[in-house]
Amino acid sequence: MLLRFRFDRIALAPLLAAIVAGVMLLLTFATLQLVGHTLTKQVEHEIGDNLAELAFQTTDKLDRGMYERYREVKLMAERHEITDPAVPADTKRAVLDSMQDTHPYYAWIGLTDNAGKVKVATKHLLEGADVSRRPWFTAAYQDNYLHDVHEAVLLAKFLPNPRGEPKRFFDIAFPYHGKDGAIAGVLGTHLSWQWAADVERSVLRPLAERKGVDTLILSKGGAVLLGPKEYGDKVLHQDSLLQAQRGGNGAQIETWPDGKRYLVGYSRSLGHRSYPGLGWIVLVRQPLDEAYQPVEALKEKILWTGLGGAALVALLVWALARDITRPLQTITRHADALQAGNAHDMPPIRSRLAEVQILQSALNALLGKLRLNEQGLRELNATLEARVLERTVELHKAVDDTRKSEQRVKAIIDTALDAFVGVDAQGRITDWNPRAEEIFGWTRAEALGRTVTETIIPPRFREAHDNGMQRFSVSGSSGVVGKRLQLFAMRRHGDEFPVEMTIGLINAGDTHFFGTFIQDISVRKRIEDELARERELLDVVLDSIDVGVVVCSREGAISVFNRAAREIHGLAPAQVPQDQWAGHYDLFMPDGRTPMREEQIPLLRAMDGELLENIEVVVKPKQAAPRHLLASGRALHAADGTNIGAVIALKDVTALKESARRLEASERRLRTITDNLPVLIAYIDRAERYQFANGTYKKWYGIAPADMIGKTVKDVFGEEMYLRDQPFLRQNLGGQAIRFEAEMAGPDGTKTVEVVGIPDMQDGECVGTYVLSSDISEAKQHQDMLNRIARTDSLTGLPNRRSYDERLAEAVQRAQRSGHAIALMFLDVDHFKQINDTLGHAVGDAVLSEFAQRVKSSVRITDTVCRLAGDEFTVILERLKTVEEASLVAAKILKAFEPPFVLDGGERRVSTSIGVAYATDWPIDIPALGNEADKALYTAKREGRGRFAVTDMRV
Repeated sequence: MLLRFRFDRIALAPLLAAIVAGVMLLLTFATLQLVGHTLTKQVEHEIGDNLAELAFQTTDKLDRGMYERYREVKLMAERHEITDPAVPADTKRAVLDSMQDTHPYYAWIGLTDNAGKVKVATKHLLEGADVSRRPWFTAAYQDNYLHDVHEAVLLAKFLPNPRGEPKRFFDIAFPYHGKDGAIAGVLGTHLSWQWAADVERSVLRPLAERKGVDTLILSKGGAVLLGPKEYGDKVLHQDSLLQAQRGGNGAQIETWPDGKRYLVGYSRSLGHRSYPGLGWIVLVRQPLDEAYQPVEALKEKILWTGLGGAALVALLVWALARDITRPLQTITRHADALQAGNAHDMPPIRSRLAEVQILQSALNALLGKLRLNEQGLRELNATLEARVLERTVELHKAVDDTRKSEQRVKAIIDTALDAFVGVDAQGRITDWNPRAEEIFGWTRAEALGRTVTETIIPPRFREAHDNGMQRFSVSGSSGVVGKRLQLFAMRRHGDEFPVEMTIGLINAGDTHFFGTFIQDISVRKRIEDELARERELLDVVLDSIDVGVVVCSREGAISVFNRAAREIHGLAPAQVPQDQWAGHYDLFMPDGRTPMREEQIPLLRAMDGELLENIEVVVKPKQAAPRHLLASGRALHAADGTNIGAVIALKDVTALKESARRLEASERRLRTITDNLPVLIAYIDRAERYQFANGTYKKWYGIAPADMIGKTVKDVFGEEMYLRDQPFLRQNLGGQAIRFEAEMAGPDGTKTVEVVGIPDMQDGECVGTYVLSSDISEAKQHQDMLNRIARTDSLTGLPNRRSYDERLAEAVQRAQRSGHAIALMFLDVDHFKQINDTLGHAVGDAVLSEFAQRVKSSVRITDTVCRLAGDEFTVILERLKTVEEASLVAAKILKAFEPPFVLDGGERRVSTSIGVAYATDWPIDIPALGNEADKALYTAKREGRGRFAVTDMRV
């Protein structure tokens, strides 16, 4: 008996201990699964975000660093001390070397001319080399200032390379401009790719201790520029790369060519400010087993802690339960005896537990009742078994019906034309049908679990939505449930659109759910808005236009009679009965005298189905003057083709007819005047087509005005003249008045014309231009002759004093721009007064003429010889490099005077004295230059004449 008790029954104390231990173990395993799953998702999300952030920081730092290099090179290309041709090459090289020392990433900086020849470079590298075929040089002229990473070509053999690795660079090059604004060459730089490696190390330094984290920097095409050696120079095709190429920044899990799965963060370079970016892509990856190692460690710790806790609690419960269950064990033994029929009443049990005493009394009381009810229980048991069987069958049927109902509901929701969104009491999405995916752009997997606020509620309505949810959670009621509402929703990419929704409330015990059917009414709203605008526009247009509009039904009842129609007929239709309306006016044919027959009336013809267009009619109201009208109309039909009336448009052309008559007379007078003016007069529209031309074109160029109308300027005068005058025409059609001179060839020869363009402005916009061209050929020739006379010495044909002042100022400006020296000579004829006094003024004039020819033949063609007055002459020498060059020219002039002059009175030796002022320091004081040349001339005369003296203004 004792053995059977031990094996067939379980004591309360160990049972409680076992149950508690089992519950503890069950909670431990449940916690382990829940925490493991939650932490796995959380770690994946957090580590993925960290890797994505690291990738973004790397690209951002690369962009910002490249922006600094990009801006530095652009500023260098604008620096005067680098681009000015007057600055010595050593000075430019020193500036470039300083920049390279400040930023060691510049492996090479060089300055080229437009032919691609390197003029100046850091450390003299490649100076004199031809780089015109290098991509960075040609692209700089096409506004492409960046070139991606590449192997070194020309520089490889000049730069140190202790490891023997290939040198890799990326290029930045900008064109630089001369003082005249034209491109003078290119400033190019090669930046070492090692810079990008330093950026990558600086960003990922905090992860230096994390095992397995790799960083790869790729070109926009996917070639690995920086990363693990096994991927060097390979082209990858990972999905993370494709996501980054589309501009995304995030993280995902994927398998790599080595067969391992990684968590990969990705980001693409997007540029920074003016730096457009090279599209580099950064991938930061970590093996999944390394990423999830903290989760596995935590799982193991939870497991062993749970097992130890379960064992400890089970022992404590077992010890406590033994003390509590001793009286129960006594009651159990007596109950076994009673069950076996060995006892009738339970003896007293001593225990301080009131429950034990109550249990003892209750068992004794129940003992009698049990005996009485035993037979009834047997009968009741049989009845209950029958009922349970019946209810089980019913329950199975109800479950099957419920399952079918749920399937029908789900099928209806999934195939509904409206989006269905299920939301729980916390505002999180619990259901999301395919139509919702189409409308909002979120897949079901993406939407489930998200809050409805962040998913489809526009930001400007989110606070009101959250307040409404909070009020419902407090009051349990809402004014929007069960009603059809029109609101605004938001798609996945942030676009707002109108929707119509019906919200249903589903109570489920102590909680509730919301079921919302949502219909996209964007098209409907747009159509409604367009119809409303069209109706309003129609009403406004009908009352604002000067065309009378009359609409009548099939029975002849007028439904539309706008303002213009009322003015034409002199009164509104409501002022007289409809059947008497036709008696208040008469209709006539276009001559205004012949009455119009009934079958000719436009409204009746339109109602019969005839399409009318500009039928001329004369209306004579009883109380107003006759009006000339143009009537157009047609019948109106319903969608099924039934005739529902007619519409007539009446255009009052009374004033137009009178204006046309006056305009015709005015145009005839204007044409008579313009055709007889000695000026070309034309009107050109914005399309550069002639809309008017006077008869003078026929007289000057043999072109009939009628042949010009509708043709472009290029068609009339040819492409050569059009291209010459096109800038003026474009400026004129842009709204600016112009005046310029041009040469125009015609049958009578080439004419010089002055063209004046006056823009035709309407509402602040130029719609055309009036062009007047006057023949100024004779005036121009006369002006040119006067200019030559005013600036030329009549005796020698040389430039005079006035021309000398202008040419000296221009020569000084050219010298300052080019950086060359300039020299000014003052010359005169030795003893010229004696020649005049003894031989006469005619001989003196001959001496001056010969003097001028000998001086002019002794200097270069680029030098300028002028006669100031009397026997005073000057020579302006340009593009000099040394003072000795000026001395050589002066000596050459003296040698030209060695042969005697052949005059009417015989041969005579004539000499000259020359004073030279040499200048190369800027700015040059022109009056001071002349004073120095004058002083040098007197020095030459004091020293004996027939010689020259030079003053170097630098001394």
